[in-house]
Amino acid sequence: MHASFFATLLSVLRRGMGPWSALLLPWVLTLGACAKDPAPEQVSVRAEPGSLIFHPDTEPLPIEVVNHGKRPVPVQGFQITGNDWSSFSIVEPINGQMLVPGRPLRFSVRVDAETFRGGTLPSAVQGETRELGPDEFREGEAVLAFRVGEETHEVPLTFEDPSWVTATLLPGLLKVVLLVLGFIMPLASLLLWQERKQSAMMQDRVGPNMARISLGGLTIRLWGLLHIATDGLKMFFKEDFIPRRAHRAMYTLAPIMALVPALVVFAIVPFGDALCYERLLDVLAQADVDQCAAGRGGTPLQIAHIDVGLLFYFAIASLATWGATLAGWASYNKWAILGALRASAQMISYEVAIGLTIVGALLVYGTLEPHALVHAQLDSAWGILLQPVAFVLFFTAAIAETKRAPFDLPEGESEIVGYFIEYSGMRFGLFFLSEFIEIVFVSALVTTLFLGGWALPFEMFGASGFAAPWVAQLFFTLVGLIIGATGVAVWRASKHARFVGATMLGVGVLHVCVALFSLMTGWGSEVPHVVVVLVGMLTWGVKVFVLCWLQLLIRWTLPRFRYDQLMSLGWKGLLPLSLANIALTAIVIYALSAAGTIDPEPTDAEGEAAAAQLGATP
Repeated sequence: MHASFFATLLSVLRRGMGPWSALLLPWVLTLGACAKDPAPEQVSVRAEPGSLIFHPDTEPLPIEVVNHGKRPVPVQGFQITGNDWSSFSIVEPINGQMLVPGRPLRFSVRVDAETFRGGTLPSAVQGETRELGPDEFREGEAVLAFRVGEETHEVPLTFEDPSWVTATLLPGLLKVVLLVLGFIMPLASLLLWQERKQSAMMQDRVGPNMARISLGGLTIRLWGLLHIATDGLKMFFKEDFIPRRAHRAMYTLAPIMALVPALVVFAIVPFGDALCYERLLDVLAQADVDQCAAGRGGTPLQIAHIDVGLLFYFAIASLATWGATLAGWASYNKWAILGALRASAQMISYEVAIGLTIVGALLVYGTLEPHALVHAQLDSAWGILLQPVAFVLFFTAAIAETKRAPFDLPEGESEIVGYFIEYSGMRFGLFFLSEFIEIVFVSALVTTLFLGGWALPFEMFGASGFAAPWVAQLFFTLVGLIIGATGVAVWRASKHARFVGATMLGVGVLHVCVALFSLMTGWGSEVPHVVVVLVGMLTWGVKVFVLCWLQLLIRWTLPRFRYDQLMSLGWKGLLPLSLANIALTAIVIYALSAAGTIDPEPTDAEGEAAAAQLGATP
């Protein structure tokens, strides 16, 4: 930011505020001293992605040369050099031309994988000779070079054939551990504490506060968090009772059938874009991240990439009802079997509607793969804006799938009806845990379908960082003020929460300091890849947590539906509205397509007219 700006600002403040401007004088002088004059305009041309990684089954890879400056620059002299230059080629001839800002030069590069297959061949990457089997591939590398004015740019080209273990198995196991042990299980346990505290606040009760640890004269309560540990210990040591006439095999299998599907469906949920292994500290473009998401040089932050991922969700999530049905039938208890029948009938009522609500999103975004669906939202708009009716219908039906109030008929305690009424100990604990895991999954799926997944709103944050430094300053200032104000409110609410309030206040002040740092240095538009990944995962986690909190709020606000009311809601309410939403969405899409408003590949006539050919050949 130019230092003269602060001088102008100071003079304006002096005229407008008079003597009061002296209060702002130290801050303005500090910012003016730290600010630097802008550097002379430089040519800013780069290739996206910054490197190309090929596998034996890789099709020709697209690449763009983008001018991020403000004036056209000549680009020419495209050629491939390096140790394995003969194995790589540019698909289409490229003539030199003037590269206009905002109009990238697009072309593709391919590899001849057969030149790396079998025999005794030197590896350009490893620098050694080794015996290869007839179906093995060696590694290779080359360089795509081109000139921008008098400056030469190079794009590394790499060929590799990673093993299934290193490319798929190990990253998959690490993502399972990260998602299950690092997020799902801790959040599910925390929701148990949150539900108790939240219900106590809504009903003006004290809530959980009796579990404590005494160390000498010091008593530690941790705001009731110790109740989570005491619940686990109680269930672990409680008597494992099995009814005398129960079907022991099915009785034992039922809790597993309730828990496993709730965990398996998380495989399709993306909790971030992609992680590039060797470029964590680099500033990457979206094309680099897309390459890592395809498994070349990185891994998508999603356990399983399934083209029909949403259909996989319906196939697996419906199996959880088997756990409730088996539990009621195997218990040999009439009240348990009533709960099991209610669970089955309830599933039929909402399952049709929840499937039809997805059709609207399929029509709008054209994909059933969750990772691609998030990218489609980033290219157009979030699902909650384009499909608001589908959002309400899906969220309602998804809450019914968790079998929680106001749809908790299969476990109506006041009616002595419950499919797990005969369960105790850890068997009951599995049913209890699976219920909260389903809450987390519903929140994660709604985040993916309707709230843009890991992305911040208004396209303020992308693969390279914030859209502009002022966006970073605005973001950190607003977030810091919100967190700080919440911390002050928590501090004043209770003397037992002063530590939490002080911590939140400190985090808020830290955010404001980051905003000031961005204001003085212009930081924010180019952020290391590892920071982008962490911000995306944190954003996804916050969205999921807010939706979990909303489900708890609904659970302690609305009364339980009667059985006939639930059936009427499913068949006479959700189902017709879902069909109407599909019809309306199809009509709107057809009308926009006929009017030419929707164009999947828009042309840039103005950019074409501005591009001037130089006539140079590669």
